[in-house]
Amino acid sequence: MAAREGDNPAIVDVVVEPELCMRFQNCLRIARRAFKAGKDGGKTSPAAWRDVEPALLWQAGRSCPSGAIRIVTDQGSVKPRWQETDAWSMDKHPAAARPHDKSRDPYQGMS
Repeated sequence: MAAREGDNPAIVDVVVEPELCMRFQNCLRIARRAFKAGKDGGKTSPAAWRDVEPALLWQAGRSCPSGAIRIVTDQGSVKPRWQETDAWSMDKHPAAARPHDKSRDPYQGMS
C-alpha cells in the first residue's frame, strides 16, 4: 500500500532522482531550505529536508512537473502528483478555478 499525504505518514526520507530532475526548481521556491541546486547543471537535491514542515515537502513534491521528488514515509514511498492532491482546494489559487472567459486577459488564440 502506498502512502498518501492525507494519512499523515511520518516522512523518513526525501529523494530527488537526478535523471528525472529537469531543473524547474519549483521545490526551491516552495521549500527553500529543504532542497539545494546542484553545481552540476542546477539539478536539485534534498538538503535539510528534516528542518522543513512536512506540508511544504508534500507541496514541493506535488509541484515537480517531472515527478523527480519521491517522499519515503513509514507507510511506503510515494511520488506526489497533481491528481493525488485530494486536500488541495482550487480556491486557494486565484487563477486555477477561474473560467477562461473570466480571466483578466482571455486567450485570443495564436495570431
